[in-house]
Amino acid sequence: MFKGLCLNRQATMDAVQKRLFPRRRTRLRPAKLASLTNEYICDCTTRDISAGGLRILLNEDIPLPKEFYVFDVNERTIAEVRLSWRDGLEAGVAYLVPPASISFYENTGVRRLAQRFYAVED
Repeated sequence: MFKGLCLNRQATMDAVQKRLFPRRRTRLRPAKLASLTNEYICDCTTRDISAGGLRILLNEDIPLPKEFYVFDVNERTIAEVRLSWRDGLEAGVAYLVPPASISFYENTGVRRLAQRFYAVED
């Protein structure tokens, strides 16, 4: 039994060592997702933030593209990300372009994410 506990502790330590950036847990931090072609994907909640990426919780079980935008509603920042993993409604994403103020984006499609209601044009 003691040997099993040591193996579990070692597996936990190995997993921690693989993390490149320390993560910071968030509480009810809303975000919006959009494709790189400015198509709205869904709303979500950011669960963890690190210098390398995010862990998000989707509001609905829909497919995600490999790369997309994440708009942080509270901070009013947008990041370009790559999907790293997915487990049900949870997903981990890595930054391709780190978060920056939405005001730096000239792309009007991306800037629409900052509006209270995001509408897709017909």
